[in-house]
Amino acid sequence: MGARIDLLIRQAADGSDNLQVFLAAPGRQDAFVVPTPGQLLTLQQVWRQRFLKHHDPAFAWAEGAAVVRSYSEQLRQGLQQWIESPVWQPLRGLLADLPAVPLTVRLDRVDAPLSSLPWEGLALQRPIWRLDGAGPAAGVSAPVRTRKPRILLLVGSEAGLSLDGEVERLQVQQRNGRIHLTVLRGQGFTPAALRTALTQSAGWDAVLYLGHTSTGSNGGLLHLGDGSQLDGQALESDLITAASHGLRLLLFNSCSGLQLAERAVRAGIDWSVCFLEPVPSAAAALTFAQLLEALETGSDLQGAILQTRQVLAERNGSEGCELLLASVATPTAQPYRLPLRRRRQLVLRLASPKQKQALAAAVFVAAALVMELTPANPINSYLLDRRLEVQRQWRQFTRQPGPRPGGSNPAIQVLLLEPATTIPELGGGQASDHTSRLVLAEVLQKTPPAHVPVVGLDVVFDRPRPGTDALAAVLRSQPGRKVVGGYVPPLGTPCQGQSGSDWLQTSPLAAAGLIGKSLAVGTAGSCGTLKPVPLHLLYAITTENFAGALSSQNNPVLPADRLIDWSLNWAKQIHLLHPAELPTLKAPVLLVGTSGRLSNQSEDLFEAPATVQDALLRGDQPLWSGNAREVPGVLVQAVLIQSLNLRHWLTPLSQTLCTAAAAALGVVLAALLEKRQHRLIAVGLIAVVACPLAWSLAIWPLWLVPLLLPLLALSATTVCRDD
Repeated sequence: MGARIDLLIRQAADGSDNLQVFLAAPGRQDAFVVPTPGQLLTLQQVWRQRFLKHHDPAFAWAEGAAVVRSYSEQLRQGLQQWIESPVWQPLRGLLADLPAVPLTVRLDRVDAPLSSLPWEGLALQRPIWRLDGAGPAAGVSAPVRTRKPRILLLVGSEAGLSLDGEVERLQVQQRNGRIHLTVLRGQGFTPAALRTALTQSAGWDAVLYLGHTSTGSNGGLLHLGDGSQLDGQALESDLITAASHGLRLLLFNSCSGLQLAERAVRAGIDWSVCFLEPVPSAAAALTFAQLLEALETGSDLQGAILQTRQVLAERNGSEGCELLLASVATPTAQPYRLPLRRRRQLVLRLASPKQKQALAAAVFVAAALVMELTPANPINSYLLDRRLEVQRQWRQFTRQPGPRPGGSNPAIQVLLLEPATTIPELGGGQASDHTSRLVLAEVLQKTPPAHVPVVGLDVVFDRPRPGTDALAAVLRSQPGRKVVGGYVPPLGTPCQGQSGSDWLQTSPLAAAGLIGKSLAVGTAGSCGTLKPVPLHLLYAITTENFAGALSSQNNPVLPADRLIDWSLNWAKQIHLLHPAELPTLKAPVLLVGTSGRLSNQSEDLFEAPATVQDALLRGDQPLWSGNAREVPGVLVQAVLIQSLNLRHWLTPLSQTLCTAAAAALGVVLAALLEKRQHRLIAVGLIAVVACPLAWSLAIWPLWLVPLLLPLLALSATTVCRDD
């Protein structure tokens, strides 16, 4: 426990009245002989008589308080003068060389009067306590305690005593949630009950005894509540068991407890506190209260004892009692603090998280990091889809459907080119594997440029096809209209043989005014029949994209790492046209694209998860006449355009940071709440509050707060702690 000076005083083996003194300190050892202080022991006997006559009401002529204080000071000064005599020069030199280093005193085979001297009252400007025992057995060490203190209160014989106040003080601590308290009192305090309590496997942090004790030939006597007695020797095996289960403090708030304290320390209990002689019950009660108060404020045991001695010295009715308060420790005892303050308990538990908690936190944080670094992986996409579906249901439940079309942001007009219906109506020929450019020219011809100034053709213009010249002629005839066409970016579809905008840039269509833009939707390319619908954008949507070029915003940007809010009912933001409506159409933008299939082949189809299906349903039917599990690319582009127009998308908070924060919160909860049942309730309450809050944040400030992994991390780190 750090540097200290050990003082061993032993009766000389030659039978003389001399005392052998041994000193040990870091790098120093010494031994010398001093005579037994006869005058000091005589003074101590006189002091003891005055002390008892003052405090024991059985004496007819009580000594006055001033007399006891005078003799107490004489005894203290006598001990101080003896230590300062020339024969003690080696000790005085060591004390001078090592200022403030604690001094321990071990008294071996000396007479009781010498042991009862107030060694702890020496004015040496350092902590002083007694040593006994040999410390814990080899290979046995008390467990480190980070829990709420478990205290066993033993209320022994109460004859002539009133101990209700001391018991109530600890019960208040228990009601305030600072300690776990077990009380043995009255007829319930029997030898069998004491042994059962001391040997509990959960162990105790402190055992406090209130009542009567006395000296005896077998290590002192403990007077139990049922009227029986136990001596130190009979308790030894139970005390050894209690020490092995972590008991570090035994407080005897009773008379003449030195023998019992020494016996407890020899059993392996680190610290014992006792009175050397009989003391009045009022002084004992005051000592108990002051020790607990000092420990409550965070003081260590030696500091608490020093404060208590000062209070006893100043308090009327406790004259001389400060000389009798002693502490005994094992040679290996560490400084002791009883964390009675909730903040201190929390700090201790936080300072010692369990390996299970660290492992659980690491697993979930690693999973969150993988999810965040690979947002397009199937698991993450599925979880995002489920989350957005929950968001949709929350919108319905709270009656918050989101932005509505109208005013400056009307529903976008979409013309679906379907082989069986609209293409024949527009003069298209037989089914083909590409979009007829003659049909596109017919759409532009039928739509008045003055009323529809912007047209988006969700068609890939990557090579010469029939009808190119006709489409170019129509474009030249409408110079005031903005017409945007599409191309597949070079990395858009890895399996596509020819891609890019090379042909379009040098084509007659570009010369006639067609503006070519990338049809990328912010996700990775796919060679499958159905492309993945954009949920989590890997790439930004800007004016270089088809959707950005058709947005009503001046500088539209839908940043990367954002989420398309499929919890909205996008069907309300999209209006499907019939070819007959084109001549009378008035709209800022017309979007033209296929239904996704041409000549019974997949041309431009996206796979629609559940939430996307719901977002694009009109009543019980899809917005289009195709399969509800498929979404035409033109509708995906319409959603992107409206997202840009409304500046409506979700910003996901970092899943890694949120999971790490939730795991840390779980560690704090596990430190704050010891009972697993209470932790489960706390996790449940947090989930009940966090879920609606997270869903609401996705509606108002458009923040997507991750829930699944953070809540799992919170639950795991909260529940897995088992101390």
